Amino acid sequence: MSSFDLFLDLALIFFLLLVVLNYRAHRSVLYPPFIFCAMWLLVLLVVRLGLIELDPVHGNTLALVAAGAASFSVGGLLAGLAPRKLLRIHLFPPKPKRTPDFLRNTLLIVLLCGLPLMLYHTLQLSKSQGGGFDILKQARLEMVEEVKNEEPSGAVSLAATFTSFATFASFLFATEKKDWKFWVVTATAFFACILSTGRTNLLMLISGLCATRLLQTKRESLLGAIRLLRWPIALFVALFIGLIFTNKDTREIDGGTTGAVTYFVFAAIVGPLAAFDRVVQQPGDYITTANHSFQFPLRIAAALHLTNYTRPPVLDSFVYVPFPINVYTVFKFFFIESGIVGALVLLFFVGLLHSLLYLKARQGGRFSTYLFAYFMYSVLIVIFDEAYISSMGGWLRAIVFGLFYFLIGAVPLRLFSANKQWTFHFTNRVVNPAMHHP
Repeated sequence: MSSFDLFLDLALIFFLLLVVLNYRAHRSVLYPPFIFCAMWLLVLLVVRLGLIELDPVHGNTLALVAAGAASFSVGGLLAGLAPRKLLRIHLFPPKPKRTPDFLRNTLLIVLLCGLPLMLYHTLQLSKSQGGGFDILKQARLEMVEEVKNEEPSGAVSLAATFTSFATFASFLFATEKKDWKFWVVTATAFFACILSTGRTNLLMLISGLCATRLLQTKRESLLGAIRLLRWPIALFVALFIGLIFTNKDTREIDGGTTGAVTYFVFAAIVGPLAAFDRVVQQPGDYITTANHSFQFPLRIAAALHLTNYTRPPVLDSFVYVPFPINVYTVFKFFFIESGIVGALVLLFFVGLLHSLLYLKARQGGRFSTYLFAYFMYSVLIVIFDEAYISSMGGWLRAIVFGLFYFLIGAVPLRLFSANKQWTFHFTNRVVNPAMHHP
């Protein structure tokens, strides 16, 4: 047995123990440390089975990943000590007395009007690459080209903004009654994710809705979750595979359809770990002057002339492992910008805060449930990229959007009926018929 296989087997055993312990902590598949460790266990299993050719991953890289998972888990363990009375304090009532129909109707109309506009801009992006029947593929190529050149057009910005807000609206509606308006908004968000040409948007939408459903039905056990989510999971897998042939170039992949599916699915699972191994072995080659993790506050500070800050490239550089990949797991920028100790500290606080949000959502709060649905994506994507701190701008938009929705919904909208009621009582009190008798 080679040293690579030995370290890999030890890491597999370690992560299996972490998965079991984190599941036993709350008996829930939604507990963030359980998901974090389960995703890494999946990666190591795929590597061990040799389902795709991959450069060896060194023992120090596996040790760093294991330490990061342990730190994230310790943060979750500490969150479990939070007083339950404090977690039961809700900013908004768990069950509203009256659904804000006016606000729901307004959001519904805006989204329905915006979807054709997004379709139009997707077609325009496709025409920029020559057009044809492969609309999503051509639009995807144009989007990547514009992002790479850091010159995103209005169409690209619209696609990202509209998809985000449609997803936010779907999550908000999911915290209330599941009427036809919820299904229309969710369908709109679904088609927006398709038109955005990205599979990660679908992951955010489906995972967030699934998390909300599990919380509301209190079916967080492993078997209960499998029974409830088997069809949504099957839908996501089918869409993930189907979109490979609509927005990816599969002509150079050997093995036909099966080869393309195997390559793009398993490469996305294990490729980032191998790429991060390159960073660990040669960190000096990846150090940049721009801070990636905290770029959002630094860009604001630079705009206010408080500091000098150069924004990092939107797309990272490619490495070959042996296939090309330009994503490096949740660890890369924590490791490069903060060192090993700093990375572990950051993961500890991320695990602590995400677990606190989970425990808060478990108590039935609508706002915390909405936010937890949004952050499901961040913990599912840890094997691929970092979407916690570097996505600060996105989750601030989600918070503001949710606060706006719930605050407006909490404002009484029965102004005219209230005035009518007041007038009636005033008339009965002042205009007494007996006083007008001669």
